[in-house]
Amino acid sequence: MLTRKLSLFTFAVALPVCCLGVADEAPPRKPVTLMGMLLEWRYPDSEFTGAESADAAVNGITAIKSKAILTTPDPAEKVMDFYLKKLNVDAQGKNLDEKEGERMTTDRSVLIQDVPGAGSSKLYVIAINGTKSSTTLVVSRADGDDVTRIAWSDYRQLAP
Repeated sequence: MLTRKLSLFTFAVALPVCCLGVADEAPPRKPVTLMGMLLEWRYPDSEFTGAESADAAVNGITAIKSKAILTTPDPAEKVMDFYLKKLNVDAQGKNLDEKEGERMTTDRSVLIQDVPGAGSSKLYVIAINGTKSSTTLVVSRADGDDVTRIAWSDYRQLAP
C-alpha cells in the first residue's frame, strides 16, 4: 500500500514538471521562417516576385537578413494607407493613440518619408525599428507603370 501511495505521489509531482518544464527554462522559441516574416508585411493580394534570406553575419549574435519584392495593381497611395493603418500611425509616423501634449512610448519607432518625384511617380519609405529587429518597406510606382512595387527588407536578431 505504501508503495502504491508513493508511486501515485511521484506520478502526481513528476507529470506537471514534465509537461510544464522547469520554472527557469526559457520557453521554446517559435521557428522563424522567411515566408512567416514576409506574410506579416504582405499587402493583400500582392504577388511575390522573389524573396531570399541569409545569415546577417554580425559578430557575437545570431541574426538573419531577408528581402523580397511584391507587386500590386493598386495605386501607391492605397498601399501606403494599408501600412499606415496596420502600423496605427499617421503620415509622419506618429502613433494615432497618442494624445496632444502626451509622449507615448512603444516597443518600436516608425519613420515615414514621402519622396517627391517628377510627374506622378511615387516613392515612399517606411522604416520600423525595434530593439532586435528592423523592417523597411519601400513603396514605389513610376509614371506610366501599371504596378506598384513593395520592396521589403528585414533584419532580425535571433539570439544574443
